[in-house]
Amino acid sequence: MRLLLFVLISLFLKQAALAQFVFPQTIERNHPRLISPKVSKETIRKKLESSQEVREDYEAIKSKISKYVVQFKSDPEWLSSRLQMHWKTHATEVYVDGVFYSHSEGTAPVPTVRFTGQRDYVTDYKMPSFEEMKPYLEDERGLYLQHKETGEWAWIDVTKTGRIIENTNERILRVARNASLVYYIEGDEDYAKLAAHLFDVYMQGLYYRNEPIDLKKQVQHVIGLTSFQVIKENIVDELAETYDFLYDYLKKNKKEQVPVYTASLKKLAEIIIKNGVPDNNWNLHQANYVIQIALVLDDDNAYADGKGCQYYLNRVFNESEARQWSVKDVLASGYDQENGVWNESAGYALSVAKGYSHLVKTIQEALNINILPDMPILPKAVAIMPQYLYPNKSIVAFGDSHYGPLETEVFLDLVSNAQQFKNREQEEEFTSLIYMLEGKGEKHGFRKNAFNEFLYNTKVELDHSILPANPDDYITSTFYAPNVSWVAMRNGFDRKHGLMVSQFGSLGNHAHSNGIAMELYGKGFILGPEGGRGSSYLQADYREYYSQFPAHNTVSVNGKSQYNKMRSYYAFEVNSLYPASERKTGFYPNINFSDLYFNEPSTNADQNRVMSIIRTGETTGYYVDIFRSKQKDGADKYHDYFYHNLGQKLAFTTIGNQNIVLEPSSKLTSKAGNIKAYDYLKDEHSAKIEKPFKARYSLKLKGQEEVNMNIWVQGNENREVFKVSTPPSEAFRHKVIPDEIVKDSLLTTVVRQYGEAWTKPFVTVYEPSSETEPASIKSIESFKSGDNESSFVGLKIESLANRTDYIFSSDHHNAYEFGGISFEGTYTVVSTENETSTLFLGAGKSISKDGYSIEILGKKSGSAALVTGKKMMLSCDDAILLTFPDTLSEGKPELNIGLKVLYGKRVVKDGKSSLIFKVPSTEYQEITLGIK
Repeated sequence: MRLLLFVLISLFLKQAALAQFVFPQTIERNHPRLISPKVSKETIRKKLESSQEVREDYEAIKSKISKYVVQFKSDPEWLSSRLQMHWKTHATEVYVDGVFYSHSEGTAPVPTVRFTGQRDYVTDYKMPSFEEMKPYLEDERGLYLQHKETGEWAWIDVTKTGRIIENTNERILRVARNASLVYYIEGDEDYAKLAAHLFDVYMQGLYYRNEPIDLKKQVQHVIGLTSFQVIKENIVDELAETYDFLYDYLKKNKKEQVPVYTASLKKLAEIIIKNGVPDNNWNLHQANYVIQIALVLDDDNAYADGKGCQYYLNRVFNESEARQWSVKDVLASGYDQENGVWNESAGYALSVAKGYSHLVKTIQEALNINILPDMPILPKAVAIMPQYLYPNKSIVAFGDSHYGPLETEVFLDLVSNAQQFKNREQEEEFTSLIYMLEGKGEKHGFRKNAFNEFLYNTKVELDHSILPANPDDYITSTFYAPNVSWVAMRNGFDRKHGLMVSQFGSLGNHAHSNGIAMELYGKGFILGPEGGRGSSYLQADYREYYSQFPAHNTVSVNGKSQYNKMRSYYAFEVNSLYPASERKTGFYPNINFSDLYFNEPSTNADQNRVMSIIRTGETTGYYVDIFRSKQKDGADKYHDYFYHNLGQKLAFTTIGNQNIVLEPSSKLTSKAGNIKAYDYLKDEHSAKIEKPFKARYSLKLKGQEEVNMNIWVQGNENREVFKVSTPPSEAFRHKVIPDEIVKDSLLTTVVRQYGEAWTKPFVTVYEPSSETEPASIKSIESFKSGDNESSFVGLKIESLANRTDYIFSSDHHNAYEFGGISFEGTYTVVSTENETSTLFLGAGKSISKDGYSIEILGKKSGSAALVTGKKMMLSCDDAILLTFPDTLSEGKPELNIGLKVLYGKRVVKDGKSSLIFKVPSTEYQEITLGIK
């Protein structure tokens, strides 16, 4: 037994050792290490001679700093005197008052680096040019700055200057970095002298500065040495590269100061590791800074404290600390290991994947080591990125995200890795994904500068023999990510005719207080958008509006719904989802639906949102939205349904197309007892309305046809509709739509149900249309089944193409009947179109009409679809009992499903003969009836 235990422990330790990232005990590569190993002084010089584009981009860099090199000869302190330092006091201790600078104390033998003015980057004042800056500035009055609007110059307290102090220092050190680059390439010591001087002044000043102290204890756990956030220590980029390019020069000319420089770099690294956030995107940013510092340091044995390159690499990759988990641990905790989704909002999740792929590229370039096999979740995380896409290839924007294209740098990183380490399968997969997203054009990725592309080896030559990936393999009809409470449903991926809804709760980092919110797509546009994050996380518009319920397409309870934003823990529950998440084939293709439950915590309210996409033709289809909401204690005052849509016009009409007169009102304000977010709703008009009504949004862009969102809203007792203007959607940041629309207020519909909204739910049908493809819905009627006080919703929707859809929805699994349809369950759709009928059992036990029926066997609820007419089709996720009217001649009835033959039996009930078959789980395919 002891021998067995020893063997098991040994195997465990061996596996643990294998799980570690391993780095060389000796770093063989000479400096500089942060550029591509494929380039050297000689190859760079040859490239500058042979390529005009590379030469022009290099000369542009050089021309911006050459004047400072000349100036340095006659006035060596002109530029360094613009550094933001404690020129007079030489302070060593910095104190902050929460998110604002407070004061400094202590005295060092040299000027020390000043700390920035505030955590927020938003300020009313311009960044001054070097020429406009006062030299050796350390004044109790603050900074001398120019107002952005008035143009007036004045002394401004540093707490109102944003990040101008740290940004100024970074700009000056960027001159040092570029001068050191020119020295490395050309060997001109005039450039080295300027770079070394600027670097020396700053690094000496950093050496004597200590970690800032927060008097309010608000930001102590995230504060950096020069910035309020360790993830904003952007100056590490300039410092590391300057030291890297000047390495040999400094060893020769400033040998005595080198220990000060490396100690300052390590001080930065230590504080970055000590503070921060260990389990979200911060971890990645912190790791990247420390890795840059590590790669320019010598081997561990070169330092008395043993802390060199290997020490910091091992610490970041393999050791978890309170506020900096190891790379292996954060990958294990941050990613859903099943589907590859990172636990943050869409934009942040995608940037994290890109960040880790860049990290892989950095190590492979600097050390010729492939760490990707030790990060198996990363290729999966990159491969699922297309799941975030709308049919117009913009990403979704829940939480603190922005619409825009899916950047391909992350795919290029994995292609580069595959090429360098001879992994053909990986190269083919991610090359095919690039071609799927961007086509086979020559330009892939984001290129800023031909010289830098050569210097850092960022250009990846793609194999044109590889075919584009099939979108159906990477973009599925439904996708559910439980670790961020997000469901995407798509029907078709054509840019103009695709339909998609994105739904999300409030789980993970950079989430909003939004209940069950949704975005809607139609005719090439994200018509029902998210609002984005506002101007800044520290500004009132983010805190009061953009992160709150009224900024989203959701339902607020009593005007009070409000809970934790940013890091949030409130997920919805998925009652039903069709088709199953990530299923690629075998399901009925014309209907998607989701049934979600959410407990709104601030009002302890039950909320249930059922959404469905119903495809009625190749170019037509619509959305159904059923939202039930009630407080558990019955203290409902009102429930507000919010819907924001792009467009310059919004009109409300009766079902008979008569304009609804709206009167000015003031019920949607904080003075009326609602949360502060309601104060951002402007130009409020309203009307009481108990009957169904229509709303129509019109979007007209220059040179394009008009696009509309046509909305049918169920009426009810004690219901009021509002038309308001809300702040622009800040999510449209990346030229997804023209600026004139981006900057416009969003026309917003608010439907208020007084009392509870569970038995009087919000029932809405959305149909996108355009001038060339007008709306296809002819009429919509609601119907009841059984108890009129129940939360049952029935809709009869007639389309112009001789089509009628009957939709049944309930929060209770019960039996319901209408129009010859019998249904048991919570969601079903029955459609008739000319000679074709469809029974779609979304979530239920059984459905029947006109002698055709489906019954789920062995469980209470399941999904199935039967299409009848000239051609019969069947899909069922579970075993079913399938019934047909008996139209066959005598003999043993058989059901042909592909190559499979099932034999059934005849049953006579109420004088009518039926054919009954037991059918196992079956993928969507044609079926036929026959006689043996």
